[in-house]
Amino acid sequence: MSRETTRRFLHSSGAAIFSQLWRVVVTFGTMLLLKRWISDGDWGLWHWALTVFMILGAARDLGLVFHVVRVKPRPYGNLLAVELIWGSAMVGLAYWGAPLLSRGFSEAHPDVIGVLRALTLFLFFEGLSIVPRVYFEGELRIGRAVAPELVRNLVMAATAIALAWQGFGVWSLVWAWVASAAIYALMLWWRAWGDIPLLFQRGETLALIRESSPLAVIWFLIILVRFIDPLILGWRFESSVVGNYGFAYENAFRMSEIVFPAVGRALYPALVAFREEVRRLFDAYALGTLFIQALELPVAYFLFLNAETALYLLGGAQWEQAPTYLRILCFAPLVDPFTRLGGEILKVQHRDGLWIVCNCITLATFLGGGIYLTGLLGPVGMAWINLLPLGGVPMAWALYRVAPKRFLELVRQLVFVYLVPIPIFVCAWLAAGDHPWWLFAVSLVAVALSLAIFAWRFGRDFVDFFQRPTGASATDD
Repeated sequence: MSRETTRRFLHSSGAAIFSQLWRVVVTFGTMLLLKRWISDGDWGLWHWALTVFMILGAARDLGLVFHVVRVKPRPYGNLLAVELIWGSAMVGLAYWGAPLLSRGFSEAHPDVIGVLRALTLFLFFEGLSIVPRVYFEGELRIGRAVAPELVRNLVMAATAIALAWQGFGVWSLVWAWVASAAIYALMLWWRAWGDIPLLFQRGETLALIRESSPLAVIWFLIILVRFIDPLILGWRFESSVVGNYGFAYENAFRMSEIVFPAVGRALYPALVAFREEVRRLFDAYALGTLFIQALELPVAYFLFLNAETALYLLGGAQWEQAPTYLRILCFAPLVDPFTRLGGEILKVQHRDGLWIVCNCITLATFLGGGIYLTGLLGPVGMAWINLLPLGGVPMAWALYRVAPKRFLELVRQLVFVYLVPIPIFVCAWLAAGDHPWWLFAVSLVAVALSLAIFAWRFGRDFVDFFQRPTGASATDD
């Protein structure tokens, strides 16, 4: 594949990572205040309500967000029609169905129905922003979307802080998300207007939806796998439990939330371009996987040793239950490294059925195991079941079949990544003794040392990939 694709992949990845880092910095500073100003019960309602709208968003998009990227020419006009017509219908259904949806939240919170109805505005504006965002990502021009994302994060932070300071509780989060989604949609369309080819293939919309239906099912399953925890906990326990668990969960997956979207949004279009070169396709996947795991491993070990201290610094003293959950959940991003980006390869190769099976297995495990273990162990049972994503087993086998030798090489590289930090953090723990702040400090040094070792070990591989001549290693050797 052309060097131009590799160059655009590199630039898009850089733009995506910069945008994510900005979002994280702004969000981090905002959360330092909001976690102290908004009660854990209101946070519990927010985590649950946001999960509901993530699921509704997946139903709104019908898989077209991913499908149009692999279609030539790309029918952005059809995608816009679906978001306007079907998206508006989803907004209406969610608004009038709010009383029924609220039955999934066990606590009789007075704001449940109102929060659900207000978030329908977020559902609408987010749908409008989908079309230009997919255009910029599909053309590997993510840099064009960076400025709107920066402004969105600032609007969200400013609105949430101003309202929370005035004591608006959960409504601070609701109106911050609505306002920022509206600004984001407006700015994306302003940047894309006159540039985006709004190709509308008359009479083909239903056919596109039918073709994208496997991707719609996949995305729906991914959202459920990712967000099933607050649904189960909100159904069985009080809102403060959901709030404490959600605080632990978001910090356990914080590095994933930073890195995975940035890598994934640039990786998929690149994999589409590399699909005829098996080795190059798998190299892109493997490097993305290594990059994510090399960042997540030291952070997980750090959180395990410093759960109480980290959560106290991030949210104050009200989160008494959260450290127990965090010490388990911090390992959840590590137990299935292959699935994180493996689905992107299956998606490129149109092996949607297998991806559906993998996600169904994991969802069934989390749902059944979550209900059983929360009944047996209480809320902490939901954290334990996150360490058993069984759908990763068939996914790993499928990836091995794509490029057997390169897959085994990736396994050896991941073993290195998983094992190297362990003695470093053990030494940090022994050196600090019973002094939590010393442990926090030396653990940060252990994180830095681990990352330096990874950069030394794998830096050359990344440089070689982006400098490799066109057509090199086109097949698995």
